[in-house]
Amino acid sequence: NSKISPERIAAIPSILNLIRNTVWTMTNLVREGSLPSWMLIEMQNPMNYSRVNRQQLSLLLSCPERLADNSAGSTVSSWYDIAAETCWLLFFLTSGDDAIVQFLCSTESTGGKEIISSIVTRLAISADATIQRFDNTASTFGAARESAAYKASLSCIPCCRLLRNIAIASSGKFVPSILCAETNTRPNDNPLSCSVEHSLAKLLPLGFSGAGNEPSTIASEAASTAGACLFDAGLSLPHPSTNASRTLLPALVQAMVHPLSKFDFRREVTWAIWNAVNVPEDLFRNEDGTWRQDVNRGDVLMIQKDLLVELLKANPNETIRVLTASLSSVDSDAAQASLLLINAILRKLGSDAKISGQIGRLTILFEEAGLVEALNIICDLDTEEGEMAEMAAELIDEFFDEREDDGDEDDFMAHAGVSDGQFQFQAPTVEGIPKGGFNFGDPSPMF
Repeated sequence: NSKISPERIAAIPSILNLIRNTVWTMTNLVREGSLPSWMLIEMQNPMNYSRVNRQQLSLLLSCPERLADNSAGSTVSSWYDIAAETCWLLFFLTSGDDAIVQFLCSTESTGGKEIISSIVTRLAISADATIQRFDNTASTFGAARESAAYKASLSCIPCCRLLRNIAIASSGKFVPSILCAETNTRPNDNPLSCSVEHSLAKLLPLGFSGAGNEPSTIASEAASTAGACLFDAGLSLPHPSTNASRTLLPALVQAMVHPLSKFDFRREVTWAIWNAVNVPEDLFRNEDGTWRQDVNRGDVLMIQKDLLVELLKANPNETIRVLTASLSSVDSDAAQASLLLINAILRKLGSDAKISGQIGRLTILFEEAGLVEALNIICDLDTEEGEMAEMAAELIDEFFDEREDDGDEDDFMAHAGVSDGQFQFQAPTVEGIPKGGFNFGDPSPMF
């Protein structure tokens, strides 16, 4: 009963165990399909305590912090267990069920805002605990498995998966709510560092930490969730996804090119980057199919080019090498993500008058990385001439087949700009976009 204060419940360990076991049981029933969501969640009468309502779910998610200052350590640890189980419960409830997501997260009611805020706060706290956990030595880690800090880290994976479910539900309707959520932070916490994009960016380096399979798995979940939150990046600022890409895109690129990144992790990162730089046609249309009047197609396409420049800016040679190497993967999913990015780089950047002069150097870098051979292999292996083979063949024909000499390479390089042996890309300048691009790495305001 939500009328009983958590402080009173915290004083009764047996009730805490009952709540934890009850949430665990509900999670298993929902996961196995034995308990329909309508039998568990109260969608009509919030005063009906025979089912779980939004207020109670929000309470279960946030109780560890509410009790941290006035409860014994073992009690707080138990609440972290309950919060983690609640995240798993919500993950299974929201998997493929847009109606549940709509009810739980609708911003038209205070309850929906509280749920999203509680989940985002849970991710921020579990991300910090996870980083601390894997920074510890092996001996400290073994001794701390029952500590509150360790238990706090256990919400990380279910939080990422839950936020991903919410982000992809109803064609991304709740992504702005996720990225703009107000976190239930403590007075000394920096709200900016608790945002979803910063929490996910903190977790990505675990994928190339060399600390084993578990941190790499957590980083893969973070990358996949980042991709779900960036699917509509490219709309004019202050659109939340475009703004979040300033934090997430550099972190994703670093993860993609790092030599210690594992294959599965790099694949998720590559798809997340594709989600960030791709501009689906649906962005320009309303639900009824008509063109959106509030979206300037030209501005969106220019922002897309700026995101692609950001992809290449830090280390173009290594980025191109990694993308090209992924084309030879036996995993068609990984190869497809890389091919889509390569296709976008060559076509989108080469189509702009301010950048097209650099396309010759781009093709040289791709050729040196072995792209032509990799594209030919894709064409040879795909005997049914599917979409990947068709895209590969078109890239060969348009960019590498009997490519004309663009003139003296030294003159070209001097025109394009070279610094310390690295090719320098410059973002296009259009009205509404700062000169030199959005400067994603600068934490100061863009405008």
